[in-house]
Amino acid sequence: MYKRTLILLPVFLVVSLFLASCGYKNVVPIKEVPKLTSYSKIVLVFFNKKDSQKYQDLPILTSYTTGTNLSVKCKEKEWLYDQSKRVCPVNDELKELGINPCDICQSHSLATKLSESTGVELVVIGQMEEPKFTEDRSGKIEYDMSTVDVTGAARYYAVYQTAILKTDFELIDAKSGQLIWDGRVIGYKKYKTRYRTGSPPAFQREETMLNDVRMDLIKRFVDIIYPAIIGQEVS
Repeated sequence: MYKRTLILLPVFLVVSLFLASCGYKNVVPIKEVPKLTSYSKIVLVFFNKKDSQKYQDLPILTSYTTGTNLSVKCKEKEWLYDQSKRVCPVNDELKELGINPCDICQSHSLATKLSESTGVELVVIGQMEEPKFTEDRSGKIEYDMSTVDVTGAARYYAVYQTAILKTDFELIDAKSGQLIWDGRVIGYKKYKTRYRTGSPPAFQREETMLNDVRMDLIKRFVDIIYPAIIGQEVS
């Protein structure tokens, strides 16, 4: 019994440290979305939690791709979402009403104003954090061919990179202003890029990683909400 405790203790400590570093909400399985079959007109609202010149287009790009995916999957529903800087019916309507997207998260009753002006029945709102990128160039030899290559330069190294994009979602009944679901969805991508001795280090561009992790986030969210929209049981 004592030996088993000694074995389990390091495991417990590692898990605890992992939870502390990642955040409890980031690693605990997301709760199931209640059935949304009764909603026929749904609006998508995305915005950055922090004002960012660098990522100012991220909400619109996410809105367009999410809306396109859901409208293809659920043709019987009517979807309202921004598609570009010029075609942005949601943002235009919010400006007309004098509502900031983040205000809806603070006061869900504001969703009723959007319902009255557009006829939407469900508000899907996503608060997007700035993407996080990591890069590791340890200099450790990944693959060594120097013993069989006469050039003596056939050593390969690798650059390790990750991209993380977090978004907190809320689903609000637009007519009653009641919150019916909330949860955090995390997009995650990792990369390993090799390069040879004598060549400049190879790595993934930030623009590429941002697009990849954005698509991963959207796929995860669509996979979560789609069963609820069509009334399918989640196994």
